[in-house]
Amino acid sequence: MLKHIFYAVGLGVALFLLYLMQYTGAFKSVTIQQDERGPYTIIYKSHVGPYHKIVANIQEVEKWAQENGLKCRLSFGEYFDDPSIVEEGRLNSRGGCLIDPLVEEENVTFEKLKTNLPEGFQADEIPQTKAVVAIFSGAAGIGPLKVYPKAEDYIKEHRLQKKSSVIEIYEIFDKKSMQTTYIWPVH
Repeated sequence: MLKHIFYAVGLGVALFLLYLMQYTGAFKSVTIQQDERGPYTIIYKSHVGPYHKIVANIQEVEKWAQENGLKCRLSFGEYFDDPSIVEEGRLNSRGGCLIDPLVEEENVTFEKLKTNLPEGFQADEIPQTKAVVAIFSGAAGIGPLKVYPKAEDYIKEHRLQKKSSVIEIYEIFDKKSMQTTYIWPVH
């Protein structure tokens, strides 16, 4: 009798883990290539602490951008520190929106944008750069486990050097599908 209970519990746990892996996209492939990316105009809030807690900052920036008539089709997180080296509470990042190209004919310029931001918000421009780009259509939360190691291998294999932090660009298609583009600027 006890053997059957353990078997049922084990089967239940295994099925749940398979479901979780399917749900997060663990079985989906990662596409990696070299490309040119940028330039990007960004609005963001800085964040110090665990990277998974940046979501509230991103959502706050998205909401403000939409309320102020800015196109925020893509959101992003830029992660400056290596979590295997830096203590979780000291990790630095920034997150927010990639603003679709500003239209000067409509009197929307980068300088005007910077002066109208609420407290705690900042604007910046990320220049065009040569980069290693990885595209993954699973959950962004498993990116560090699935995407980062493959990109690190690609960078080493092609003898490239990273020149700055990784940028993750999030594109949500609907409630069940999204795509994350990971960008490692290199030289």
